[in-house]
Amino acid sequence: MFKNTDSLPILALAAFNRIGFKGFFHRIGEEWVCYDSKNLQDSIYFFSLALKKIGIEKGVGVGIIAPSSPRWFIVDIATQICGGYVVPLFSNISSEYFEFQIKDAQIKALAVESEESLSPEIYSLASEIDSLIYMFSSPKNPEHKNSFSWEDFIEMGKKLDCEDERKKFTERINSIAPEEIFSIIYTSGSTGTPKGVPLTQKNMILHLDAISEIFPLDPDKNIHMSILPVAHVFERMSVYYFSSIGLPVYFADSPNNVGKYLPDIKPTVLTVVPRVLEKLYDKLTGAVRQKHGPVKWLMKYAINKAKNADPSKVSLRGTIWDKLVYSKMRDALGGNFSLIVSGSSALNISVNRFLRNIGLPIFEGYGMTECSPVISAENPGNAKMGSVGKPISCVKVKISREGEILVKGESVFDGYFNRQDLNSEIFTEDGFFHTGDKGRIDEDGYIWITGRLKEMFKTSTGKYVSPIPIEQALCQSTSLIEAAQVFAEGRKFTSALLFLNVDIIKSRLKKRNKEFDAEKSLKSSRINNFLQKNVDAVNRHLSEWEKIKKWKAVFATLSTENGLLTPTMKLRRSEVEKTFESEINGMYE
Repeated sequence: MFKNTDSLPILALAAFNRIGFKGFFHRIGEEWVCYDSKNLQDSIYFFSLALKKIGIEKGVGVGIIAPSSPRWFIVDIATQICGGYVVPLFSNISSEYFEFQIKDAQIKALAVESEESLSPEIYSLASEIDSLIYMFSSPKNPEHKNSFSWEDFIEMGKKLDCEDERKKFTERINSIAPEEIFSIIYTSGSTGTPKGVPLTQKNMILHLDAISEIFPLDPDKNIHMSILPVAHVFERMSVYYFSSIGLPVYFADSPNNVGKYLPDIKPTVLTVVPRVLEKLYDKLTGAVRQKHGPVKWLMKYAINKAKNADPSKVSLRGTIWDKLVYSKMRDALGGNFSLIVSGSSALNISVNRFLRNIGLPIFEGYGMTECSPVISAENPGNAKMGSVGKPISCVKVKISREGEILVKGESVFDGYFNRQDLNSEIFTEDGFFHTGDKGRIDEDGYIWITGRLKEMFKTSTGKYVSPIPIEQALCQSTSLIEAAQVFAEGRKFTSALLFLNVDIIKSRLKKRNKEFDAEKSLKSSRINNFLQKNVDAVNRHLSEWEKIKKWKAVFATLSTENGLLTPTMKLRRSEVEKTFESEINGMYE
């Protein structure tokens, strides 16, 4: 579908110019603001002229620190047209990592949401960059001569407009080569120094072409709501794909508001990380606690049935349970879904089973930033719950003798930016990329993830512990545990921090509408005994050295803003260890 397209700007501008293009929509306050075809095309043109004026050209980076919005893509596309590349950045990373990235990627201009959105340390470093563009505010520091508001930057481009510039603009678009870098994305991960992943126009175009084969959609019947940060390549790729085939795209202002917007927008397409679906699951199943009598019994029975039935063998749709319970649950989420794709980490199997059984089209995928990002995905007609689907057509996948998933293909990057020391180690002799993930491929070609090769802890007794399967088992054992992190590296035994779901704890302690004392609830024998039973159940399936000898329950706001979550909403191990150092050390005293 896209193989004959040379670049993302050509693809995007063709989509914006298509008859019937419905536009991008951005949630600002209580309104959805529309960016129509003319607005998008004019803004990209004027913004690119202004970028050229301040020196953005081939081999130069433009950083973006801002939430998802149509303006994010205007900056992205305009930068590529100038020959530069966009570097997505996050304001909540350490100043050390921020400084490293802006120097490593040769960032000459930085687009930010506002001055207030940056910490003093990050703002101080950002002020040293050649040009600062405020996307949703005006610059407050007159000493920085090259600071611009969005409106002023667009106005600069308008003043440069002439027939000759329009001709050069078209020439620049047509001269973008498939091998050119369109973006350098730093993988933050849960530990370690960020590594720059340069992705080319060819990587992304061929990747989008493969995605179009497994997720064909009718633009007249589908709506995409974007709730993940487009700074993450999974959502960025999704927006490029869905808009290129004609879908309107609604950018929510926060993932926390998704439940509020679903009944309003009634989207048909959603790309999510497991944490979003787990919160929706909590909302749907938690509603039963507000009911009484026969209605409560009916809902509990239907929920338990959906949690335990095999979606591939039993159809719950069309039954009495669907009419009385499941259809109402779908209506609470907009009632219009045709495709929900979950990626970045494994979805809790109970949540997965429940959502599929109530009639939501859940499909899991697997990918890495280095692969643009999708490697495999379930799709309509090709799904096995618990797997991550079959490889997409532009990649080849095989399993090494050590059980590692190896990937090769035209959507896979060529190596980390400025890291020749690493690049000699990350590919096999025949050109396959080492993913670091362990897995298997079944007889039907489906990939199953079984763990991580590198995420192994070595205890002080010399035993190895793989934390992720244990953490997943803890979270799956009870809805009380929202997240878990295991500790064992250099320690004499395995321990865990259990992050509790405050709403469910309130309900268990019957404090939903009463004053809630978090510290007191952590001492509740009822809660602690229940948690210990679940830890014991997990331990029964572990080797002696893997068993959790001690654990600590905590309440904490888990968010990207406070640094406890990565942009893909996984626990950031290093930050958790720093924040809860005393609690962790206390388990070993």
